[in-house]
Amino acid sequence: MKRFLTDNLDVINMSLGIMLVIITLILILISYVINAEKYKKIVILYEEEFGRLPITASLARTASLIGTPGIYFAKIDFIMSSLIFPYNRVFNNDMSIEAYHFIRSLPKELTTGFKVEAAFWFVEFIVLAFLVILYYFF
Repeated sequence: MKRFLTDNLDVINMSLGIMLVIITLILILISYVINAEKYKKIVILYEEEFGRLPITASLARTASLIGTPGIYFAKIDFIMSSLIFPYNRVFNNDMSIEAYHFIRSLPKELTTGFKVEAAFWFVEFIVLAFLVILYYFF
C-alpha cells in the first residue's frame, strides 16, 4: 500500500489527463451555449455594416458544436480569427480590412466569450497532445 502511487503512476496520470479533457470539454460546451446569443448579435451587426457574412460563415450559419463540430469552426472562424490573429488573407479570407477592424472594435461583452472559448480549445489541444505523448512514449 505504501507504493501504490509509484506503482500506478501511469494509470493515475492517464486518469487525471482524461478528467482534465472531460472538464475542458464541459467548459467548451458551456462557452458554446453562452456564445450562441452573442454570435447572433454579432452577425446582425456585421450584416448591417457589410451586407453579408464571409462565404464560409454564411454556409455554416446553422452549424452547432454538438451536431457538426467541424462546420461550427467555419461558422465562428471569422470572429475568432479576427480577435486572435493579425489581419492576413489566410485567416481572414473574404474579409476586408474594414470588416476585420469592425470585429475587433465590437464591445467586449460580445467578444470576450469567443476569446475564452478559443483559450479553452487551445488548452484542450495541449492536454490531448500531452496525453498522446504520455501514452505512446512513457
